[in-house]
Amino acid sequence: MPDCPIPFAGSQVDFAELHRSEAKLAELQAESRASTILLHKGQVASDGPQLLRAAPAQVAALPLYDPGLIFLGFEGDGDPVFAASLRDDSLLPPDALIDLRLQGHRLAADALALAGRARSIFDWHRTHPFCAQCGQATVSSEGGAKRVCGACETEHFPRVNPVVIFLIEHEDSVLLGRGHGWPPGFYSALAGFVSPGETIEEAASREGLEEVGAVLSGHRYLFCQPWPFPSQLMIGLVSQARDKRVTIDKKELEDARWFSRADVSAVFSKTGEAFMRPPRTTIAHQLLKAWLGSASG
Repeated sequence: MPDCPIPFAGSQVDFAELHRSEAKLAELQAESRASTILLHKGQVASDGPQLLRAAPAQVAALPLYDPGLIFLGFEGDGDPVFAASLRDDSLLPPDALIDLRLQGHRLAADALALAGRARSIFDWHRTHPFCAQCGQATVSSEGGAKRVCGACETEHFPRVNPVVIFLIEHEDSVLLGRGHGWPPGFYSALAGFVSPGETIEEAASREGLEEVGAVLSGHRYLFCQPWPFPSQLMIGLVSQARDKRVTIDKKELEDARWFSRADVSAVFSKTGEAFMRPPRTTIAHQLLKAWLGSASG
């Protein structure tokens, strides 16, 4: 297991599923302890390691992207926390906005988890303005927890896409791949979406065979990570390869290579440059770190 909370996970917020009537939300917005975190086009406003906050009433009066204020839940001793996506970033202090994918490590763990949840929900609202049942416009309901079609009354809820991400292991080495256009030297664990009718183990076996020709078995689950780009659940495994033969699908990967435990250890201790280490906010980083710390590899 990782020696620190998985980035974007570990939120201490109570999602408050039973406190989302219109009357209750209006009451919560008016509370003196209520606050709103601020986003703009997927970036989040920060104040050092914490998130920049404003009063809900102040934010509600500003030009906002649909669906306006969303209710994230209760934090701390029951303090209501909302989020809003601003249309005009000039209303924020200079350099307040950060890219969560590139700069998320600057935030405290709880702030990163809260920002990731907000980003995922806003992305879902942005891409689901119409009903999948009848094609008519939908509107936000219950503080952003769902969208409802005004024509057929179908309810739509935010979706999370399961992705299996796996280290391929043989003896005391791991196989890592790199996608087309990645930064020079960057390698990571292989990953792929779970298809309908598959278990996570079957998805890893299929992806391993398709992308690098690896015959996999003995899949071992380690941990998972919410990944808000836009809204995945990254399910981390270590998978055993039958041998070290590699056949790369060049449509999927630019390259794939085996790295020894010594290679990986040197990269993480910054004494070697066999590959570029995945960022700390990624589950690939945590998987490699956990693999290094395992007794048997």
